[in-house]
Amino acid sequence: NMTSGEGGMVSCADDEIARRVKLYRNQGMERQYHNEVVGLNNRMTDIHAAIGRVQLTKVDAWTRRRQENAAFLSANLTGVTPPPVAADAVHVYHQYTVRVPQDRDGLATALREEYAVGSGQFYPVPNHRLKPFQADVDLPETERAARECLSLPVHPSLSQGDLERIVTAVNALAKAGA
Repeated sequence: NMTSGEGGMVSCADDEIARRVKLYRNQGMERQYHNEVVGLNNRMTDIHAAIGRVQLTKVDAWTRRRQENAAFLSANLTGVTPPPVAADAVHVYHQYTVRVPQDRDGLATALREEYAVGSGQFYPVPNHRLKPFQADVDLPETERAARECLSLPVHPSLSQGDLERIVTAVNALAKAGA
C-alpha cells in the first residue's frame, strides 16, 4: 500500500517462501549462474530502498486514513455495492472497488466528465481470457465481476470535501441510471 518508485518488499514468516521470493527477484538464482527457476531482475536499487524506508514510516497512518475514507464511503454510497470485508479480516483498502450492476463504463465516464471524480477499472479482462492464461472454461461470476467492478478514490490525501463530492456524484449518477 505504498510505493518506492521501483522494486518492492515482501514480508513473510516462512523461510522457504522467502527463499523463493529472492530467487524470483534475482533472475531465478541463489548462486550466480545456477538458475533454479525462471526469474526476473527485480532487485531494488539503493535509491528506491531509501525511498521505501521513508515511506514505511508513513504506511500505518496512510492505512488508517484509507480505512476512515472507506468507512465514510461505505456508510454513504447508494446504488453501488461496496467492497465486502469478512468479520475476521482487516482491509487496508489499496483500492476501494465497488460493484456497479448496470453500466459501469457509463458511470465512470459521467463521474469524470460531470464531477471530475476519477475512477479505475483495473482488471477489465478476466485472467482466463488473457492470452498467457487462456482457458476454455465458463466462469460467469468472474465475467460479471470484470464487467461490474469500479475502483473509486480512497487515497489518504482525500479531504472531507473530496469524499462528500465522490458520494454526491456516485449517488446522483447511480440514481439517474448512469
